[in-house]
Amino acid sequence: MKRILFAALLALCVLFLLPSGPSNAQQAEQKKLAPLEWEKLRDGVQVLKIWQLEEADKYPQISVLRVSNAEYLKFFQDPKGFVKFINANQVFSKPVKVAGPWVTLSSYNPKNPKDDPDWVLTLVHGKLSYMVVSALPQLTQEYP
Repeated sequence: MKRILFAALLALCVLFLLPSGPSNAQQAEQKKLAPLEWEKLRDGVQVLKIWQLEEADKYPQISVLRVSNAEYLKFFQDPKGFVKFINANQVFSKPVKVAGPWVTLSSYNPKNPKDDPDWVLTLVHGKLSYMVVSALPQLTQEYP
């Protein structure tokens, strides 16, 4: 009888020592599976922080910006101001020092010059805090 009681107490002690919540690895996996959402930074600018799917110290880090044509022109004409904007809004886990080179699809010519497109900027942030920017006009659906 004492053996059975001792075994039962030992089993209960082991059950109480088991973690009741998800482990750190399980929590990290759940975070990875959580859907990313567009975050509004200001009128005409949204960001999707793709780098958050991995650890904050894994490089290169990638973010995508949706920007209006007016915002794009401001950013393109003032690269230092763009870097300040990126750092002020914590688009990456660490501050960016330099933005460049900028790569833009220059052959884009809208049918109607009044219909300036919105832009999609892909930002690639390297370990040395340099950021490369590629800009593409946002696709718009044409209706007959």
